[in-house]
Amino acid sequence: MTTPPYGGPLPPPPAPGGPPGGPWGPQPGGGLGTAALVLGICSIVLLLLCGVGTLVAVVGLVLGIVAIARNSNRGRAIGGVVLSALTLLLALIISVALYNWFTTRHVGECFDRRLYPTQEDAQRCVQNKLAGLQ
Repeated sequence: MTTPPYGGPLPPPPAPGGPPGGPWGPQPGGGLGTAALVLGICSIVLLLLCGVGTLVAVVGLVLGIVAIARNSNRGRAIGGVVLSALTLLLALIISVALYNWFTTRHVGECFDRRLYPTQEDAQRCVQNKLAGLQ
């Protein structure tokens, strides 16, 4: 047995079967929290681009809540829940604003079959109602 330069025996080698990398190594089961965060980020982008973000936000919210309950990458899961909830709030605000705009311009009456029996009449009505936007 060799002695180190400062005297005393060498420390024993680490025992086999422990977690790789010690307590700082990869943590098992963190995929749910990461998935919730990714879905939260994607939901905001998809809401602003094409409006599909609400569906992604619902999935991200559910996945984030499950990840928090299972304590799976909790920090990322909380971030995903917050982003998904923010996306749903933005979707609600945008929907209410669009509904109010739609009703104040009275565009809905263009789809009344008694007033505008043909599709061409309804299309002409919508074009006339939206002419003020240009």
